[in-house]
Amino acid sequence: MKTLNTLALIGASALSLTAAAAAPAMAQPWNYPPAYDAPLTTSYVDSLHWRIDDAVRDGRMSPMEARRLHVELRRVQPLTWRVETGRASNMEFARLSRTVNRVEAAVNRYAAVPYAPPYAWGYRR
Repeated sequence: MKTLNTLALIGASALSLTAAAAAPAMAQPWNYPPAYDAPLTTSYVDSLHWRIDDAVRDGRMSPMEARRLHVELRRVQPLTWRVETGRASNMEFARLSRTVNRVEAAVNRYAAVPYAPPYAWGYRR
């Protein structure tokens, strides 16, 4: 009977230690899940600007499309620092993630298809 009481005491103390160890872990601040494809850092957003410029220079993207993508990136650029330092809200994180993924997809889409201006098809003004 004494060994049964000892086992029960050991089990109860192990359970209380587990609960005590889990409480501080649950109180830690919530970290963003890695649910995005692209890294959300300031250097990566800057590199997207360079990739857009390269696509225009190589003739893979129209200047109008590049301008639209630059405007989208400039609008969320202040959020990159906030996300990097952990000060962004969930909405800001989601907005930045959506924008970066959209711009990256557009840049990658134009990587394979060369842009041909309208005069290349025989239309002249």
